[in-house]
Amino acid sequence: MINKINSVSTNPVQYRTSFKSEAPVTKPEENVKQEVNLTGVEALAVYNAPLLKNPEKLDVEPLEPVIIMPEDFDSIEGEKIYTSEGKLHSVIKEDENTKTVYIPDEENEKMFSMIMTTDKKTGNLIREQKNFVKDGKYEEIYINEYSPETGKEIADTCYLDGEVKRASKTIYKPNKEVVIVSKDFNDNDYTISKYSENHNNSIYVTFDKNKQLKGVNEFKNNGLKHTDFYANFYNGGMISISKTEETTIPNNYGADKLNNPDLVPSESYKLDFDAKGLDGEKTYYSNGAIETNSFERNGEKVKAYFVPDGNLEKLELADKTVKFDGENQRIEESLEDNKVKITTLYDDGSKDVRIENGNEFKEADFNKTGKPESYKEGTIDENGEDNNTLSLYFNKMGMLESAYSC
Repeated sequence: MINKINSVSTNPVQYRTSFKSEAPVTKPEENVKQEVNLTGVEALAVYNAPLLKNPEKLDVEPLEPVIIMPEDFDSIEGEKIYTSEGKLHSVIKEDENTKTVYIPDEENEKMFSMIMTTDKKTGNLIREQKNFVKDGKYEEIYINEYSPETGKEIADTCYLDGEVKRASKTIYKPNKEVVIVSKDFNDNDYTISKYSENHNNSIYVTFDKNKQLKGVNEFKNNGLKHTDFYANFYNGGMISISKTEETTIPNNYGADKLNNPDLVPSESYKLDFDAKGLDGEKTYYSNGAIETNSFERNGEKVKAYFVPDGNLEKLELADKTVKFDGENQRIEESLEDNKVKITTLYDDGSKDVRIENGNEFKEADFNKTGKPESYKEGTIDENGEDNNTLSLYFNKMGMLESAYSC
């Protein structure tokens, strides 16, 4: 059971039934070219009803996956890069405008767990396909496409056992609003989601397979006040409407959780030396690019790992491992009592730190000003998934807004 442990809510709920018995149920094939039935939406004018007047935007085309089976492996275009130990590291295909990298599955190097395409002009990732291989099949496939200019996500699709399950497209408005149009291929429902970039306000509008209005949910968060509005429809008529307002009472609960010295983020690792150029024991990929360099610096043994394009991937030191992803860093350290500390430093100045001790974890996120955004603790199951037993959320000033326990 999840318990909300520091909020007060008021729930004025109203219900209104409006069945439209005189309106016959329309067969799907007869409604293909019809616009969305907006009967009853007048009552929602104050709740952003103009969002409902774009039925043509409901159509979402799923992204097509790239499927490479073992029998296709030898016909793949691109250079196959092998490690110094003879294991396939990646396949790299380049043309005038793009570069695509295929990453093999750990269990079967003739199948691929990741396919990434980058725009060579901007350097932005424009397509990423993640494959989950099981028993020689691609069980799950997730595809994301990104804008070459901004790097922001513009579309995604999910497949399960070869069948498309969900697809969406994302539109970015000039007023810092984001609109996501998605389709669930299980029940053929459509959803239009609109939210502000700070996620303080959002609205979700759902249509059924005949593109008739099914539900509207709106959420507003203004400081310590949170408002939820729900309206449900059937056959074009509104059947229920409710509104919930919740006011959070700030308190100091959880402050002691953040006083844990282990949860202080580690400092960024200063890379003030040429890890590739220093004299050391080096290994090379099959294309001649440096793979690793083991050297000693200031009395400390260091091993540097590189990807085939020459960029530094990670450093292994005596007391820590530092992984590099552009301007982001992930620092993994071993502490006393078999604890592992993982600090992630992002290029915008935000940070998160996580402590793992066997099957238990504690985690804190901080914004770019150093104020806490959240704290979580719980257990890690056999699949590596987190099960939160306590979750704390803070406002921009670092004041506790809400807390949940399980």
